[in-house]
This record gives sequence, structure tokens and C-alpha cells, in this order.
Amino acid sequence: MKIIQTVEVRQRLTEKSKQQLIQQLTAQKRQLEQQCEQLIFEQKRMEKQTSFPPKQIKEKFEREMQVRRQKIAELDFLLEQLRILPIGSEIKEREVQGIVDVHIGDRWSPQKTIIIEDGIVVDIREG
Repeated sequence: MKIIQTVEVRQRLTEKSKQQLIQQLTAQKRQLEQQCEQLIFEQKRMEKQTSFPPKQIKEKFEREMQVRRQKIAELDFLLEQLRILPIGSEIKEREVQGIVDVHIGDRWSPQKTIIIEDGIVVDIREG
């Protein structure tokens, strides 16, 4: 019988992967900051060009900006934690679905984990 099982993919931190992660998180943060600036610009433009009450416009844009500010705060926290982590630490990257053959008498392994180091699979753990 074939079944679909969730497999956790963990990344073993190296200098190279740590720098790549820092760059990715920093780029995401910069993009969110640019979106905030664009929202401010759009808010001012809408206040001048539409007949909607300025208070409604401000509240709508403030909600959107708050969502992005929260994501920026989360990214700041992740960056801080990443800088603290020592080389060789393993961090969860994602989960993927895998097809597993199961037969009567097989030993059941509830969770498989794939360990990646600099984009190369270095270990597959069961259990």
C-alpha cells in the first residue's frame, strides 16, 4: 500500500546558508517597508482625489500598514534569532509530502526528517 506522509525538511546552518537566510529576511523586510511607503503615498492621493471621508481612508490604510508593521516586527525577531544561532544548528525549513510504501510487518516510523546542508541532502532520519 502506498500512503502520503508528511516529511519535515530541516536545514543545517552553515556560514553560507546563514548569510543567505539573513539576506532573504532582510529583502523581505525591505519590501514590506517599501509597501508601507507606497501605502502612505496612496492614502494621500486618495484623500485628495476621492469623496470618501478622510477618516475612513485613514483607518483602511492604517489597518493595512499595521499588518505590514507586524510582519516587519516578526522578521526583526527572526533576524535577531538567526544571528544568535551557532553554525551547525538545524532549523525547520518546510514540510513536504512524500509517498511511502507500507507493507504488513513493516516498522512504522511516524515522522521522517530530511536534513539539508547548503542545498544538499546530508541525512534522512526516521522516527
